[in-house]
Amino acid sequence: MSFEEEEAFEHTLLVVREVSVYKIPPRSTSGSYKCGEWLQSDKIWTGRLRVVSCKERCEIRLEDSNTGELFAACYVYPGHREGSVETVADSSRYFVLKIEDGR
Repeated sequence: MSFEEEEAFEHTLLVVREVSVYKIPPRSTSGSYKCGEWLQSDKIWTGRLRVVSCKERCEIRLEDSNTGELFAACYVYPGHREGSVETVADSSRYFVLKIEDGR
């Protein structure tokens, strides 16, 4: 395997076939997010989630279920998960992802 091929190597770690993305309000206190406060009317997207290991990080990719088109991505670096992925206080099934504009 050449250096270029190694740089492009990706490994899919997890696929979740259906996830929803909500526009959530900013945290008003230093406490945790609560998914019970999120409104169905604030759902902005539904699709597939893939966790991919590539180079020195993992990417949580939100993709269209049919086309694979990328909606958004969250980058998780070793030892820095807390800055990218947060659990919510009232559920073990919901998480908050930090999504940044990639421009």
